[in-house]
Amino acid sequence: MQLSRPTDPASTHPATPPTVYGRRPRRLAAGLGAALLALSGSALAAPATAAQQRAAAVPAGDYCGPADSFYGGGQYTYAEVQVCLRFGSGGNQVIVNNRNVQYLWGGSWYNASSNYPAKWHAVGSVSVGGQWGSYATPDPVTQGSANGWAGGGSPAALGACGTYNVSMMFRQNGPYWTDSSNDIDSGERSYQVSVPC
Repeated sequence: MQLSRPTDPASTHPATPPTVYGRRPRRLAAGLGAALLALSGSALAAPATAAQQRAAAVPAGDYCGPADSFYGGGQYTYAEVQVCLRFGSGGNQVIVNNRNVQYLWGGSWYNASSNYPAKWHAVGSVSVGGQWGSYATPDPVTQGSANGWAGGGSPAALGACGTYNVSMMFRQNGPYWTDSSNDIDSGERSYQVSVPC
């Protein structure tokens, strides 16, 4: 059912508004003002919406490079190290996983413990799409178990999906063998970490 309202010939609008020199008719001015306000409001809201869409485009989770196995000098210490990009509601950050941290004593391998912890530190950079940032874990991270991780900060470059170039330098002292000649020193490593949309 279609409703219609009766039209009063005296209140109908002419096809073209009358021209008044020096002034626009009120209805036209109000219409132009509303249109400009709507356009300016959408222009102001567009960047925030695009930023929200970009941030929401990356699914929450950890996106990691491959785990590297390292022995210290003399091969008395061992660790498996992996750098990851963590995206989530708590903010985006670089994390470094340090797993299977062990030392050799008397012909057997033992896990790091609170009595014989490992102390380590990792630094590096991340870049994607022309943006670059650096990260660093606390110096030192004291790890009293076989498996652990530490956050390396939140570089501004972590904000979108894409393939990140990530570098890392990792150094660990201990567990048990604390002479610096037994340290694990990764040198500079490079990885590509893919973060899907």
